[in-house]
Amino acid sequence: MPTPPTFEEKATDIVAVAAQIARAQNAEPVATVLEKSAASMIQNGSDPYGEAIYYTLTLEIPIYTYANIEEQREGLEQSIRERIRPIVRRYPDTHISEVIITPELSITSRPAALQTEEVPKIEDAPSFWQTGFFRLFISHTHPNKTSAHNLKTALGKYPIAAFVAHDDIEPIKEWQLEIERALRTADALAAIITPDFIESRWCDQEVGFAFGRGKLVVPLCKETVPHGFLGKYQAFQAKGLQVPDVADQLFEMLLEHPLASERMADALVENLATSRSFQASRDAMPLLERVPKLTKAQVARLVQSITENDQVGNAMRIPERIRLLVSRFG
Repeated sequence: MPTPPTFEEKATDIVAVAAQIARAQNAEPVATVLEKSAASMIQNGSDPYGEAIYYTLTLEIPIYTYANIEEQREGLEQSIRERIRPIVRRYPDTHISEVIITPELSITSRPAALQTEEVPKIEDAPSFWQTGFFRLFISHTHPNKTSAHNLKTALGKYPIAAFVAHDDIEPIKEWQLEIERALRTADALAAIITPDFIESRWCDQEVGFAFGRGKLVVPLCKETVPHGFLGKYQAFQAKGLQVPDVADQLFEMLLEHPLASERMADALVENLATSRSFQASRDAMPLLERVPKLTKAQVARLVQSITENDQVGNAMRIPERIRLLVSRFG
């Protein structure tokens, strides 16, 4: 006997029913948004007794459709939430508390010519990413640009290359295109959460872009708590902490989270293997020793660096520490 679908798995059916009702009532543009959307649902909370469960419904719509309704987006989200409420009455103590309309981020949103390519072109890394470093996009509102800049500076020792728009976009570049390039090529995104973050359409779109590409998003709670999808992800309270402490905690998250750990380990391995001085090797080794897991390729790269790079092989005790480290992983 097949397992009945979960409430989350009913998202498409619920939206399809709402679309038919809206179309029958000639309710535009609600009907079009519902008809063209790809629906997904995640749990975002429950009451203190666990009796009522709350969900966020996300509607991904084609970019052209989104462009036509963007100014009405908040009103449409509220209207759709109200329309869906009677449809889900059949599920006791289950509520859709939030509806999010977002532009489609999948390959189907690309021009037709790109969809037919058998091998998509891999985008070259923009020049603002430091070679070999982990790539972190820092999303922030304009009043918090100094905080973002200070965090970027503190992360350089790990090694993490952080993108901060006002630091990294050249004046002659089309700024929106450069931000999109940074988002497409980033390994993860950190969001500095302040009260004005919720009101920023740009920040919401940056976070949505990262979610859509399956990247890790880390909320850094400076003055408020995460909202929407951000509320489901691991966060830490940055308020009151010194910037180096925030950087170190963020580094630890990147080391441990399955969406980022391998890329972070890659960066640490490469940082040591390409070291240009004995001191750089000694600085890189303690960070590498915090890695919880290494792949076979990473182990091989470290072992080779002992003989291929004099600044590693001849650095005091570094070869021994490398051999001890790789022995932990067989």
